Amino acid sequence: MNNLMMEIRDRSNVLHKATENTGFTKRLLNKNATIESYAEYIYNLYYVYQAIENNLENLKDIETIAPFATPELYRSDFIKEDLKNIISTTSFKPLSSTIAYVDKINHACAKNPKLIIAHAYTRFLADLFGGRIFYSLLKDHYNINNDGLNYYSYKDLGDMKAYVMNYHNMLNTLTLTVEEKEEFIIEICNSYIYNMAISNELDSKCF
Repeated sequence: MNNLMMEIRDRSNVLHKATENTGFTKRLLNKNATIESYAEYIYNLYYVYQAIENNLENLKDIETIAPFATPELYRSDFIKEDLKNIISTTSFKPLSSTIAYVDKINHACAKNPKLIIAHAYTRFLADLFGGRIFYSLLKDHYNINNDGLNYYSYKDLGDMKAYVMNYHNMLNTLTLTVEEKEEFIIEICNSYIYNMAISNELDSKCF
């Protein structure tokens, strides 16, 4: 049996926890953010999702990648809609860390197309697990109505627990060489590091 998911958890767990408890994410959870700073946060995530989604769509003719081209998890269009409803005008520009992350995604895919799955897993499943917490927080504390919370809506997903289990099973059945498996797990770790970089850079602007 392929225990890729077990290896991913063992080797990325500390980074995963750090991503959830540092920078702007921590500020948001501690109720110390503003609606404007949250808007800037998802504005930057828009570019990350766009890079992941575009690469998945461009590479989905590859048999290994096809099952991971999952439009029901794509978030860029929802983020764009949320931004229109949260903030009237914006002069935001992508953070340096966002530009670096997008560049990392594109270069990784050019090197080995299978690595897009690592970035999709890290972002998409993080949203599924953390989405409910952020949705409630943003609605109840930051007073953002549902028109600005489309990012957290998964109407076409069905049973979320079953969906996540199936996603994990797809990862466990990936055909990877020993070298590719190592590269894949490292790429997941890289993804957490780049996500933290965005969170920390934005948080530094909030002081």
